[in-house]
Amino acid sequence: MTWLEYNEALQELHPDSEVVVGTGAQATWRLRRADLMPRHFVVSASDEGVKIRPFSSDTVVTVNGRQLPTGITDLRDGDVIEAGSAEFHFWAGTPGDSRSVTKVPITGHLIDARRRSAVSLDRISTGIGKDESNTLVIDDEEAASFHAEVRREAGGHALRCCDSATVKVNGRPVSAPVMLNEDDEVQVANLVLRYTRGGLPEGFEAGQGANLTNAIDVELNAPPARTVRHSPVTELSSAVMVRTPMRAVAFVSSVIAAVAIATLLFLHRGP
Repeated sequence: MTWLEYNEALQELHPDSEVVVGTGAQATWRLRRADLMPRHFVVSASDEGVKIRPFSSDTVVTVNGRQLPTGITDLRDGDVIEAGSAEFHFWAGTPGDSRSVTKVPITGHLIDARRRSAVSLDRISTGIGKDESNTLVIDDEEAASFHAEVRREAGGHALRCCDSATVKVNGRPVSAPVMLNEDDEVQVANLVLRYTRGGLPEGFEAGQGANLTNAIDVELNAPPARTVRHSPVTELSSAVMVRTPMRAVAFVSSVIAAVAIATLLFLHRGP
């Protein structure tokens, strides 16, 4: 007997059968709180062994930390399968103790070495594009409004292209979702970033979302926007500069009025 385990729940894999794992009504094993696609992956059992495959090219599945290709892959006793936020264990015989495995928190950054800054990938989805609702906003004519997305899934971070946008990983265009590995170079339009799950280099600053837009703004024809903050001294100086011309006008007006009055008195007296 072979088993698939999730959160200590066991799904038996009968000979000449297959189990479709996902969140939809057509899934054999439905897991509604695991960030899965309606039909995410398929596990099939036969006399030749147990095999696994992603349901489509849009679903990301890893076995022992390695992303599965779109074809069929053999499963071996004790293999760890990760998809969405779920972790499964495959047992070819008596189920083992999966609770002894220590889970490492998923962390990561996209680093812009040119600006010595980084974007934290601690959220489920990090959007990249020209639209202001993205986590990382790119001011670049070659970027789409919603160009790419980095999702925290399958035990790491998967880069996904949006619509027909082009993204390069290590210089190669990608269209299907791809799991990012340490030091992968990600190019979105003219912006080049490096992926890391380790610590940030010395002197680098990490931001969380749209606040980092200007720090990682792409240098095209203009420098990045700057925020000018006025100190109380600056504001006082500005106020003085505004009031000074007004005082001068008032003084001149007073002099003119005095001369006019003196002239009228002189003419009134006569010679």
